[in-house]
Amino acid sequence: MRTRYRFLEWTLSAVPGMVVRHIGKCLICAEHSVDTADPSDAQMWCLKHAGATRHGVYELSAFQYFDATLTDPAVNPTRPTA
Repeated sequence: MRTRYRFLEWTLSAVPGMVVRHIGKCLICAEHSVDTADPSDAQMWCLKHAGATRHGVYELSAFQYFDATLTDPAVNPTRPTA
């Protein structure tokens, strides 16, 4: 049996109403803040963690949620493809 593969076209779009989120992470012990819309909250978590632990290396990440949508007109999105 031969399998046929076909590349499909997809697009990403930001989830409506979702803003960019931020997380502060300690690179020494891997503890992290909760994700927040305010980067100052993530930075404050890093400073408080540094004061409590004396850990001095942090990462501040920003991320956003996206939806992937099939845009290939040749494919019916309600029917599975083979």
